[in-house]
Amino acid sequence: MSGKLEFFFDYISPFSYVANAAVKELQVKTGTEIVFRPMFLGAVMRETGNRPPGMVPAKGAYMLKDLARCSARHGVTFRMNPHFPMVDTRKLLKATCGMAADPIRQQAFIDTCFHHMWAAEPALNPADEASISAMCETAGISFDDVTALAEDAANGTALKTNTAEAISRGAFGAPTFFTGEEMFFGHDRLDYAVEALADQA
Repeated sequence: MSGKLEFFFDYISPFSYVANAAVKELQVKTGTEIVFRPMFLGAVMRETGNRPPGMVPAKGAYMLKDLARCSARHGVTFRMNPHFPMVDTRKLLKATCGMAADPIRQQAFIDTCFHHMWAAEPALNPADEASISAMCETAGISFDDVTALAEDAANGTALKTNTAEAISRGAFGAPTFFTGEEMFFGHDRLDYAVEALADQA
């Protein structure tokens, strides 16, 4: 089976980190084309009236246990980022948008950002240039190139476009997936997305 799955995400979302591992498994198994769509989750939450689960104590406690289970299921390490949730990820998201024409480079950068956000020590603070620079040095990525992409107005526009489009199509959080106009929220809904792709084939 082949098809196209749009993956809307933000690095601030730990479940998007899990989803990034899950979509790669899906790609290997099914040949599905994954289209990575960075969006600014803060704007999505604000515009839809949603709020992070960590703001509800019972949900926050459950989320930590659930993230450990989900990460283990998909073979990735997880540790809570101490900067969560009050960090601004837009620099990294804009840079990611700027790599869209080179999917291999973009995927490697996405993997690096997610790993340093949710697995590596010390934890990435995406609002701190020194932290981003250290991540780039560890991963062999040019910090100057990342900065240039983040400061390119076209990539800022692309991020705003992705975010507005996600909201207009019904997104209220991350990760959100689309197969055509069918929306699926959460990495644990990918099975349904696969079924939808099969129906559209």
